[in-house]
Amino acid sequence: MGRCILFCGRPVEEADLLGLARQPGDLVIGADGGYLTARRLGFSPDLAIGDFDSAPMPEAEEHLEVHPAHKDETDCVLGVDAGLARGFNEFIILGGTGGRLDHTVANLQTLCYLCDRGARGELRDRDCWARVIRDETLELCRGAFLGEGAYLSLFAMGGECRVTETGVEYPLERYPLSGAYPLGVSNHILDTARITAQGTLLVMLCRECG
Repeated sequence: MGRCILFCGRPVEEADLLGLARQPGDLVIGADGGYLTARRLGFSPDLAIGDFDSAPMPEAEEHLEVHPAHKDETDCVLGVDAGLARGFNEFIILGGTGGRLDHTVANLQTLCYLCDRGARGELRDRDCWARVIRDETLELCRGAFLGEGAYLSLFAMGGECRVTETGVEYPLERYPLSGAYPLGVSNHILDTARITAQGTLLVMLCRECG
């Protein structure tokens, strides 16, 4: 099975894809106005879903799920749930960063939501890549996704996380990262970073904007 590629409502351009191309078996979902973005970038959506309070309703003949505006789930979570229900366990979320900070935080929490359900997700744009890992090891090569000069930052999510981090300028050895102090921000990958989390950890690659 392929990946679920989810387009959310924030603007997405070619550079934000970070080289992403549709592969056989992928499912493309447009959440609210994300279906228009998916079309524009050549990712014909298999499903449009949301309350469509910020975008015109798609044509009736398209695969469409309309939800009321007064609901608990964000449109991004609706898209994630649709992918999970179809058996997908790898998600790439585009158009989920920038704009309102609360929406970006909500989408970072959605990465934890996926982790809770045994799935893996990532948020990406031209300046940032993010993934949540739990009780596992992740390797990242220098220059991965964003090229040279990107900063590597780690944040504990949902309680203390013991982190071992090697192959970086500032290594850690089973360090108890806390959600109350940002010790893991702005590291540099020397060659290949190896990050082991005992607990839930947000891993981010970010570069200077502009």
